Amino acid sequence: MIEFGWQIAFMVVLVGGMYSSYKIGHKEGSGAMIDFCKTKANKQGMTLIHFFGKNIEFLDPLTYNQLMLDKIVDAIEEQNDESST
Repeated sequence: MIEFGWQIAFMVVLVGGMYSSYKIGHKEGSGAMIDFCKTKANKQGMTLIHFFGKNIEFLDPLTYNQLMLDKIVDAIEEQNDESST
């Protein structure tokens, strides 16, 4: 019976240690990710993160907006060329 008590105590300590390690790792990892994102910020302090499936890219919002507007203009011009011919 005493062996069973030691085993239960060992399991409780083991699970407690695993949980505290997880919480510490999660807290430190999240903090490191936030600090990394802050280093990628532009002059206004903004960070644009774009997820392409499993790829993550940090983009400048102004450059991204310019690219999107250029693509929209190209599509409209292409549509106008097709409808005029």
